[in-house]
Amino acid sequence: IAWCRAAPGNNEEAHALAQDAGAVYGQGALSNAFWAPVSLRKRADGSTAVFPHFVMDRAKPGMLTVNQKGERFVNESTSYHLFGMAMQATGSVPAYLVCDAIALQKYGIGMVRPGASPKDMAPFLADGYLTQGATLDELADKLGIAAAGLNASVDEINRCAETGVDPRFHRGETAYQQNIGDATAGNKNPNLGPLRTAPYFAVKLHPGDIGAATGFATDADARVLDAQGQPIPGLYAVGNDMHSIMGGVYTAPGITIGPGLVFGYLAARHAGARSAVAAP
Repeated sequence: IAWCRAAPGNNEEAHALAQDAGAVYGQGALSNAFWAPVSLRKRADGSTAVFPHFVMDRAKPGMLTVNQKGERFVNESTSYHLFGMAMQATGSVPAYLVCDAIALQKYGIGMVRPGASPKDMAPFLADGYLTQGATLDELADKLGIAAAGLNASVDEINRCAETGVDPRFHRGETAYQQNIGDATAGNKNPNLGPLRTAPYFAVKLHPGDIGAATGFATDADARVLDAQGQPIPGLYAVGNDMHSIMGGVYTAPGITIGPGLVFGYLAARHAGARSAVAAP
């Protein structure tokens, strides 16, 4: 799928070989993958650039995310995994990350860098990656979303910015969320700021997978198990190839890297011990 950030050479051939050897996938997880909202842009060579909106824009003041009805549907400052899950759970695909001129200049949006001049933005506007409107109504019209909903959502976020409280989605209520906001902006809440300065901008978002949570069933030494729960001799799986030990819950950044390092060590230790025993 075009929303995936996997490298072009990731074609599942290794998994097919493992399955031929009897490997089976683990069962039971909150989600089959770890997610992040992504935006897409065609490169000059025709390939697609997939940009993950991790922490640099969507949680900042002066930004909000809406669906086709122009309505907010998620805490914009939540983890990117939960953000991607919310997009799917609410049918908000695609969604639209919206900001005003001040927010774009301070934080950038997607592939458009902070401080972008009209000349810098021209290519992004020309190919449709970035959409600009002199008013919210014009922006909504260009995006093909409900103008009334977008105006109401901006009014809502502006009220939240005044009080520092988001009663519906609880944006900016945790240390994690505030850390990816902007404490220097002078607002009551680091994640909440008004959208009042035209022109307005938007980037289209899709739920992109950034790693697998479902992988091969393994034991404590990272040995891959067969359908009977027995280890397959000489076959190990770690990282995204191993079924998530967190059950598809994204507890913190590096949720595949940490277990990959730990179980890579355990697999190497076990394989080394087997080799030592087998040596004459």
